[in-house]
Amino acid sequence: RLKRKLNEENCSLPYFEVHPRSKYNFSAAVLRRPMFIGDFSLNAKRQFCHDSRNLHYISIKWQIFKKVNYDLNVALDKANRKLFEETKNEKLDRLLEWILLNSFKFHTRESTGKPLKCLSTDFICFRGLLTQLLCTPYENEGWIVCATKFRNTIYLCAYDTPEKQTDRENETEMQKRMSAWGYKFEHYMTDGCDPSEGVEENEEYCCVVRSRLDNHSLVYGAEVDGADPSLYKTPHADLNAFIELKTSKELIRDADHRTLHKFKLLKWWSQSKLVGIPRVVCGFRDKEGIVHTLKMFDVEEMPAMAQDHWKPNIMLNFVKTFLDYVKSCVQVDNPKAVYKFQRKHNGDVVSCTYLGHDHDWTFLPEWYFEKVFKG
Repeated sequence: RLKRKLNEENCSLPYFEVHPRSKYNFSAAVLRRPMFIGDFSLNAKRQFCHDSRNLHYISIKWQIFKKVNYDLNVALDKANRKLFEETKNEKLDRLLEWILLNSFKFHTRESTGKPLKCLSTDFICFRGLLTQLLCTPYENEGWIVCATKFRNTIYLCAYDTPEKQTDRENETEMQKRMSAWGYKFEHYMTDGCDPSEGVEENEEYCCVVRSRLDNHSLVYGAEVDGADPSLYKTPHADLNAFIELKTSKELIRDADHRTLHKFKLLKWWSQSKLVGIPRVVCGFRDKEGIVHTLKMFDVEEMPAMAQDHWKPNIMLNFVKTFLDYVKSCVQVDNPKAVYKFQRKHNGDVVSCTYLGHDHDWTFLPEWYFEKVFKG
């Protein structure tokens, strides 16, 4: 009863409508070109490293298509697999570690030389959460996003739904193998790789970018597959150097082309657009896990390729309007207070529930909020 009362007091709208998506079909909210503000790596033990040691270099000296013969099954028995049960407990921790070490980058012109009072940013999260929101008007998948407001910044953290958790626990051996194929493809594409070696799936390279979607300022971290060494320059990386790597089954039937355009390009465009990545390289594999063809996709051309299936303006307007809704709901400014936004599978609405200080859902650690504004 207390939670329901708090919910009524702190959420100005009881729910947020996903459908009909036609109501978001107007001039697109402007997503400002992302700006690179930093990066970090995770080592094999998922420990934070304040450097770019795990950025892979990928040389692309071919145009559009390339014929190859990559067996994605090579050395799978030597791979150190990523365990989602462990990674899901990281929440925003690694991004928060980066913020603690780079708080000076959040100073405004007025606050320079003074103790930092706030981050002057509306939302902080990981790209995966924003990708999920962008795809929501065209997908039926349920999701849970929790929000905490601290010093006028709203932190967003994605949680697995019970259904998604069950799906992961019941993955078939073939599903696990296909997941490993994706990492192995990235290994093949890395300059100087040795295919006979096992893949370390726990290592990551993440960039941190600043952007704006209409009236919402955003800072988010994003895992990046690799970069063209001829374009990548440190310490201020050109986002045009980054490359997304994907695998997909070979395009044999009309249904395969439809799946690529309707579902795959939807995700690829969303992920890449959010970081300003200009191209995606896909390895098309057969059912045995052998990649025979590489194809390069221009991210800016994807919407035209998939115009019969999805529209970027609807996606961007949906996210902008949803963030409006989050701002209207999240009023309590307390690092331990949590709001839960949930969309059920096939759901037409997103509900907001104020959870208060619920230890099962609190995600901002004390080591962060006790230090970030010190000194």
